[in-house]
Amino acid sequence: MQEQTRTVGAEGHLVATFTPAQGAPGAAPPVVAVLSNSGVIPRGGPHRINVLLAREFAAMGIPSVRFDMSGLGDSQRSDSTRSVTEQWVADTREVMDAAQAQFGCARFVMVGLCSGAIIGHLVALEDPRMRAVLLWDMYAYPTLQSRLRKLAFKIGRAGLLGSAQKAGVMLLRQLRLMPPDDAPAKPKGEMSVSPPKDEFMGRVDRLTNQGVELLFAYCGGQPEWFNHRGQFAAMFAGQPWLPKVSFELLETTDHLITSGPAKRAFIEMTTGWVRERVVPGVGAASSG
Repeated sequence: MQEQTRTVGAEGHLVATFTPAQGAPGAAPPVVAVLSNSGVIPRGGPHRINVLLAREFAAMGIPSVRFDMSGLGDSQRSDSTRSVTEQWVADTREVMDAAQAQFGCARFVMVGLCSGAIIGHLVALEDPRMRAVLLWDMYAYPTLQSRLRKLAFKIGRAGLLGSAQKAGVMLLRQLRLMPPDDAPAKPKGEMSVSPPKDEFMGRVDRLTNQGVELLFAYCGGQPEWFNHRGQFAAMFAGQPWLPKVSFELLETTDHLITSGPAKRAFIEMTTGWVRERVVPGVGAASSG
């Protein structure tokens, strides 16, 4: 397997690594995997998970491209005046153009890690070539049970005395018996703000109606964000698309997929989903 790293895109500013599939040369692959940044982490992914996925996909007969979006990793900033989100969507589509020319396939699956999940589903809304997206630790909306679990976690972390002191300070501030907290709120970037729940549910409805496969996957290391297996069904209860999407909670895996067992669990989840829902039966002979 010989990888190739080169610059792509209309401005020639995006750095991408192309990994060919193993097997018969010249045969058209069933799909191309797109791998990209997680936050500001370069295209290799957190703890090189994208490199490991590229090799696993290659053994399954699936080529891949992993790339740095504008201003991240080895890629230069774009001269465009687009917003960050708009630019990264455009970057992904340009990389898809290059991968389509390289591998001769116009069907794509994106493994979206954190911010990459946001970009992946937005690309799928614009570009019919994106046929599947894995959404890792994407948006999570609180439910009654998740709020109670979050409160229990905070009390356990701070202890009863610490929690009582914090509650007392909050009460005194509400009664105006204590000056308010004048510390400025931390600014949030575009990727840190979840859209209104109804808006996001509408996006998912559009994608599933277009036949796009979605895997909502969450780690077990963010108890203040997503903290129990039933939260997914609860926060999207009654949605007609709920039976059409896939869901996984990797309870022993952290957000950055740090440990060896976490990497194995993530790779097995990803390749299993691709075999079952994206390209049924692909690479079955090469698994393991």
